Amino acid sequence: MANLADVLEARFGVRTEARASAVGFNVDIARTSVLRNDPARLAAVIVNLSAVAVFLAPDPLVSATHGIRLAANGGSLILTWDTDFDVTAWEWFGVADADNADVYTLEVIAR
Repeated sequence: MANLADVLEARFGVRTEARASAVGFNVDIARTSVLRNDPARLAAVIVNLSAVAVFLAPDPLVSATHGIRLAANGGSLILTWDTDFDVTAWEWFGVADADNADVYTLEVIAR
């Protein structure tokens, strides 16, 4: 019996690795890098764990009026290569309505 890693490699031709992102655990009122640019990223999930709104954008101009709003207490953004194309691998920035907004990030990387 094959394990999941073997099945994914047979179907898509690539080995993958899931990892919590090295950055992006706190988003502040000043622009914060949430996901670094990574051409090997196949998918990412970003979840707002804080009690305030967080705004994300794939460019440094992110603000409350320029970005994707993640609602407090569980708002999320899911990026996948087959629906979001190149933007999945871009650097993503965030700002929050208050400092130290907790954000959880998980990435799937081709290795």
